[in-house]
Amino acid sequence: MMNRYSLLLFGFLACNASATEVFVTPYVGYSFGGQGLDVNDADYYRSGKAEDSSHLGMMLGFTLSPLSDSYFLYSHQQTDLLQRVDGIDQRLDELTVDYWHTGGTLYFSRDNLRPYITGSFGLTRLQPEQSLDASSYFSMSVGLGAQLLLTDNLVLLSEVRGFATFVGNDERFDCHQSQQCAWYYSGDTVWQGQANIGLKLQF
Repeated sequence: MMNRYSLLLFGFLACNASATEVFVTPYVGYSFGGQGLDVNDADYYRSGKAEDSSHLGMMLGFTLSPLSDSYFLYSHQQTDLLQRVDGIDQRLDELTVDYWHTGGTLYFSRDNLRPYITGSFGLTRLQPEQSLDASSYFSMSVGLGAQLLLTDNLVLLSEVRGFATFVGNDERFDCHQSQQCAWYYSGDTVWQGQANIGLKLQF
């Protein structure tokens, strides 16, 4: 499975081989949404979701021009898979959500405060704790944000971003045999949003 991520990173680096300015952006944020997960076994069918929670991330990028750049993004969220029972969300399992994306940013200003739009595509890795295997799916994101230049080499970043993961209908996660349970995606797409803040180090 790691071969997919290696190819994604290699393609990103190859496309930016001629860029000279590099940046690294560690960030933290809050993930919300996670709609599109349903819980099912022989006895019941219930709506489910990934619980809203914090996440950590990192972007490695290259400046292409004063008004654009490209980047490789990794985001990691450790949360819970929830099932809705009688109108109340109950914890079913732990869930890890990882995004591996390559993308680009378009800025609307060259001033110290620079609003921007951004987009990316890549893979989403979903791993319930009780599941035998993790699964990876194609995903895309779009976002809006702003960067504030603090020094020549340090920038404060704030953004909101929406992710769409294309899982296909009825894609199953099976638990260990002793658990006798399964959950699956109810539709073709799992939606999740992020609000992020980070520090961009430019070299």
